[in-house]
Amino acid sequence: MKRRDLIKSGVIAVSAAAVGIAGYKKIEDYNSSSKKMSISPKQTDVYKICTPLPFRFELIDEIENLNSELKKSQIKILYNNFPYPLSSEFNWQFAAVRGRNYNINSFDDFARYVKYAQDKGFNFVYLLNSPKPFSEDDFNKYKKNLFVLLENLQSIGCREIKIANTQLMQIISKEKMGFKLSASTSFEYHNVSQYVNLINTYSSIKSINTAIDDNRNFIFLKNLKRLFPEIDIEVMVNEKCMHGCPARISHCASFFEAFPCMTLAEKTGKLKYFLKSNVVYPWQLEYYSAIGINTFKFMSYPMRADIDNLNFLKNYLMCLENGINNLTVSDFFNGIFEVGLSHIKNNVKLSEIMPYLPDMKHFVKNGDRCTNICGIDCNYCIKCAEKIGKIIGV
Repeated sequence: MKRRDLIKSGVIAVSAAAVGIAGYKKIEDYNSSSKKMSISPKQTDVYKICTPLPFRFELIDEIENLNSELKKSQIKILYNNFPYPLSSEFNWQFAAVRGRNYNINSFDDFARYVKYAQDKGFNFVYLLNSPKPFSEDDFNKYKKNLFVLLENLQSIGCREIKIANTQLMQIISKEKMGFKLSASTSFEYHNVSQYVNLINTYSSIKSINTAIDDNRNFIFLKNLKRLFPEIDIEVMVNEKCMHGCPARISHCASFFEAFPCMTLAEKTGKLKYFLKSNVVYPWQLEYYSAIGINTFKFMSYPMRADIDNLNFLKNYLMCLENGINNLTVSDFFNGIFEVGLSHIKNNVKLSEIMPYLPDMKHFVKNGDRCTNICGIDCNYCIKCAEKIGKIIGV
């Protein structure tokens, strides 16, 4: 090899080494910064609350009245879709159906409640949030009903849809019907790249509803907000499903032969099961607000097809508003979250177990690793449950 070639190859080798060192340094810096991640909890805006639309006028009135009592939060968005049996015109395609309501027999029946809520200033979002894939034959069979529904929604001023299926996003985007799209929790995406590819493909997405297993992954949530500062990031706060549920997709698509979650909850113990879930306690919302996330979603108990009370919403928001003073452990577990713990010592104040509830500071530092170390290198939530169990007698 000529001297000139030797010098040239040497320069290339040195350059490559420099790039390698620089790349290593970047990775090292990232790992170091992620371990040192800290959040100073602080409310940075009024919390925007998203909750199911009840099919009862008096409950819509109650939501409006509740707003007048709230300063830290405001209920802005109501969501729902056709309940069963009206939903049977789609044969479990496109939307996740949550319960029965025999009073909703037509779109007009449904629309009465939507328009009543809209007249009171609420934004309504329709759910087409089943992650269930569909064949071309299935689509051709039910597409007429789908497009009639979409046209009807437009006629009453509903312009936003939550979707959990890229097939449906593709179809609606092709039709250019002018809907704003929300990426539903039921997508069950767990990395930033999935959202990058989704949003680069569908520019109509204005909201991301993150999966509940990522509620405590603050590196993921913070980076998502950094990447998409103009997109609303929405966190589900009160879904008590188990962390790491193996049936998240099938549960969202159908109730047929459902995975036996409740059997597992009884076997694990309701307290341990609950503390390992990814619910967000009212006083923890400040951690999300501090990284720019101020939109929070509720699911209802009972199911949204026939809501007959607002306890699931009121108890949470009033705790957020007024703090934990005078609240008992029973108020917390069986009132705010409806865990169904029996034999609780009624005289135990919530303040007595506060030091032992899973602390968000732990998850700010470790939440990105929960899915891989839980029960192996970390038993933090189980130890919390054991300490609380001794105090409350369960």
